[in-house]
Amino acid sequence: MGLTDLFKKKVVIQCLEYVNNPVAIVDGLLHIVELNSALCGVLGIDRADFIGKPFSDLGGLEGLAGALQKSASGHVQQTGQIRFSGKGVFNWVIYPIHAGGPGGPPGPEDGHLFGVLFQDVTGHVELEEELAKRNRLLMAINTISTVFIYSDEISSVFEKLLEKIQLVTDLPLCWIVLKSGGTFKLRGVAGVSRNFRLKLETGALEEFHNMVMSRSEPFYVLEPEDFSKYQLFSAEGIVFLVAQPLSAGIEKAGVLAIGGRAPVSMGFELASLIHLIGNHVSLVIEKVRLYEEAEYLAVTDALTGIFNLRYFYDSMALETARARRYGTRFSITIFDVDDFKSINDTFGHQAGDEVLRNIALAMKGISRESDIVARYGGEEFVIIQANTSKAEALKQAMRVKNAVESEYYIDRRIRVSLSGGIATYPEDGQDEKRLLYSADMALYEAKSMGKKQIRLAGGRDEKGL
Repeated sequence: MGLTDLFKKKVVIQCLEYVNNPVAIVDGLLHIVELNSALCGVLGIDRADFIGKPFSDLGGLEGLAGALQKSASGHVQQTGQIRFSGKGVFNWVIYPIHAGGPGGPPGPEDGHLFGVLFQDVTGHVELEEELAKRNRLLMAINTISTVFIYSDEISSVFEKLLEKIQLVTDLPLCWIVLKSGGTFKLRGVAGVSRNFRLKLETGALEEFHNMVMSRSEPFYVLEPEDFSKYQLFSAEGIVFLVAQPLSAGIEKAGVLAIGGRAPVSMGFELASLIHLIGNHVSLVIEKVRLYEEAEYLAVTDALTGIFNLRYFYDSMALETARARRYGTRFSITIFDVDDFKSINDTFGHQAGDEVLRNIALAMKGISRESDIVARYGGEEFVIIQANTSKAEALKQAMRVKNAVESEYYIDRRIRVSLSGGIATYPEDGQDEKRLLYSADMALYEAKSMGKKQIRLAGGRDEKGL
């Protein structure tokens, strides 16, 4: 090494202490020539312990050894970024200090030096991370909040909601249960096995859901001992689960559960995201409930609480189209309360309304779950019975008739009787209008022949089958 090169080297090293940024000087053999105080402070080391040692001995900087080797071999500048535990994030640049002699890149014997300069960019990185976090939260808010608006059918809202939750949390499984009538109903589930879904549908986790809803904390993170308590989670391979109570207005409405089959660290960012998701899911639930309530009122008779005439006509059209398509049959029964006017005249209209409500309740209670029970108008009621022959419809009609007529109404002061008419598709009519006409004519016959009886379309009674 010439005198000029030695002088340059000495000047560079002496200047290091005047540099505020952390700096290291390394020779062509990747041994440490000098460290300034700023770098020693960041690394928490004593300068004297590392002079002349391999650069790779510097704890936390081992990853730069390869970049240094590349710079030493090709005499090139390189840049990158490194994170020091507890110290922050630094950009780094490796640059040649001494070009050596002529004739190409110098070797170690030429006294070639490299500077490794660090610049603290922790503040910038934290700002970027905070902005990214805020963007993620805003995306979550926007994504979840628009599910209700852009869902084609109300039945698809919860499934689409869970798809969005999987997207913004990067967690594979989740479900929503809502409490109704004292039990939990599964409204949506994603990422679980068929067996686990069946368990959710049959209420196998009701104890867990009740526990989550009873807590005052915003959400509940399961601990290892909790998984041993709820064997269903272990059987499903779930090792991380967060459950959050949901609300509709001021009332608790259900539970949102989000989890995965791999361990996850519950940090502040994830906790904030899940809490935010839970709040916005609650808003969606409130909108769904309001929509379902409005939809229910639109098809429900205000007095009796059973389906109204509009819903009956819609159901009749659907059932006719289904029966025509699949070659099946169905029956309708129209009931009329005998001498109902005398109840209003004797006891008043409020008493008459109360009788109608109780009759509707009895009809609903005795009918099958698949039957459509509706108020046809005034004191008339109608039942649509899918996949039901005339004989089966008659048996059902007699059960309804006997149930209604066996009751006492208005403080045991009133008893009523029913007349009815039955028609069956397709033999009594191949469209809604003709079928209704046939049932009406059968009811008219029952009324004209003494009331308190069931007649069948075509001039037959219960004995004529």
